[in-house]
Amino acid sequence: MSALITTELVALDADLGPDKDSVVRRLAGLVAGAGRATGAEALHDDAMAREAKAATGLPGGIAIPHCRSAAVTQASLAFARLDPKVDFGAPDGPADLAFLIAAPEHGDADHLTLLTALARALVRPEFVASLRAAGSAEEVVQLVQDVSTT
Repeated sequence: MSALITTELVALDADLGPDKDSVVRRLAGLVAGAGRATGAEALHDDAMAREAKAATGLPGGIAIPHCRSAAVTQASLAFARLDPKVDFGAPDGPADLAFLIAAPEHGDADHLTLLTALARALVRPEFVASLRAAGSAEEVVQLVQDVSTT
């Protein structure tokens, strides 16, 4: 199985816009730009349709917009450390860490297992702190891969 996240899918200390729509649009652009989706617009639309059903902001400054989309050709995890923070509807305020989970419309169970591992890691303060402190895209990729394979 190919990597869920690569350095092409990481943006650090990035201003991706003032709202969740613009952040999701830019993250979808990373996925499409890496050749993992047939189009950024279709992926953005599917992620925002999912976002309209329930906010994806989590306590602690984390957002995990996600969707299954016919536009996705390879399950992917795009990540941004946002500056400035953006409101994703979390009860405690805006997010500075955003993951876009982009799954193929008919994705396999292996990727769901990896995504579950990521969700478990995000409740650990030391993992979240390491994402905030990461000095490079390579470091973020390694951190995510480490929790996805345990």
